[in-house]
Amino acid sequence: MALAHLADLSQLLAEVFLEPDADLGEVLAALASEGLAPALQAPLRRMLDHPLAAEDQAVEYTRLFLQARDTDTVHLFESVQARGHHMVPEILGPLGALYDEADLSLQEEVSQPPDHLGLELACLSFLLGQLVEGDPAEGPRFADLARRLIREHLSPFVQAVAGQLPQVSAHAYYLAASELAAALLPEAEKALAEF
Repeated sequence: MALAHLADLSQLLAEVFLEPDADLGEVLAALASEGLAPALQAPLRRMLDHPLAAEDQAVEYTRLFLQARDTDTVHLFESVQARGHHMVPEILGPLGALYDEADLSLQEEVSQPPDHLGLELACLSFLLGQLVEGDPAEGPRFADLARRLIREHLSPFVQAVAGQLPQVSAHAYYLAASELAAALLPEAEKALAEF
């Protein structure tokens, strides 16, 4: 699997989970035409086949991730998923160190804590992108950071979110997005084995 496609998929998923009204139809269609591995192609196709109108997408995002009325809220913060409350130092410390090692810093206009699923996926996209376009001498460092991000943060986090979405009757678009995230991580680890 091409690292560039994995970086693009990571960025796509970052936008899905960060932006309630992200219009990603064209990006989804472009990626679906890339001949991805079946484990990635199937959930990507389901996202394409089950789009939400912009206003419906924002409502569903709010219902699932921000203010559930009749179900539990599916929290998109690693601290909440791992420890039950926001801003847990045992999560934020190692994650912050990883961001620092990657020379990444959150822009001031980003209102989400650094352990938001979308930001972690954006970080993975950046790290994978550095393996494609960055200095080859830095490749082993970025590959190590990507492996750490996947193993120590994203894998358990994505599993928790993907396990909760069916329980709250999530729309097929978000179910497929969580399945795509879950399938992306082992594909990325396979690609990282080359470094």
